[in-house]
Amino acid sequence: MVHFSKFASTVAAAAFITPSLAHPGEHHDHHAIKREITAREHLANHFRRSVDTCSGTEKSAAIAARSAARRSKIASELRLKRGIASSPQKFRRDLATLEKFEAVNHNQTDSVDGDVSTFEASVFSANTSCVLTPEVTDGPYYVTGEQIRSNVKEDLYSDGVDLYLEVQYIDITTCEPVPNVWVDIWNANATGVYSGISVSGNYAADGYNSTYLRGIQETDSDGVVAFETIFPGHYDGKL
Repeated sequence: MVHFSKFASTVAAAAFITPSLAHPGEHHDHHAIKREITAREHLANHFRRSVDTCSGTEKSAAIAARSAARRSKIASELRLKRGIASSPQKFRRDLATLEKFEAVNHNQTDSVDGDVSTFEASVFSANTSCVLTPEVTDGPYYVTGEQIRSNVKEDLYSDGVDLYLEVQYIDITTCEPVPNVWVDIWNANATGVYSGISVSGNYAADGYNSTYLRGIQETDSDGVVAFETIFPGHYDGKL
């Protein structure tokens, strides 16, 4: 789980995040959790309607256009950085291989039926499903004094599947982006270990001096921050 912490004055903002309900070392009352989930659902439904009021407006269209252009550019840069060719390799298949391929629904893991010719705005436009995130605990293993940086990977203990993460905040009362919000991110490495913490179940290499996969940034004029990290591994105590 990737965790965020916001340091700013209280704003009604929509974000691409959903907090975790289970953290290592914590004990939970299942009835209390059920009540909390119900309360969150009611709150989320209320603010989803508020977010919907921004859709279709001139401001929303402008934000979506900028988001599509920005994300398309970033996707191209990331592909080039990793040496991914723009066109897939073509090769001759035998009939048995082709029939096996056609028997599988390759769209079943995605909600959008698209291909390389799909208009980029359909792929990279703003996420309209985001809602206000209710206040919750900071999550496991938060530490203070993190570095201001976008790339939180380090030379050691950061190997894994690369993950590019973008977060955007929109004020649902004005439909305007929310700038100058400090967004704090920290996540476990591929083996499920958080940096900066050495306790039972999470013995970080280099102990309290380690800083890998932690960072903080301020949202820009479009309410956006982006981080380069890795897909976190399963950590001890996760339900």
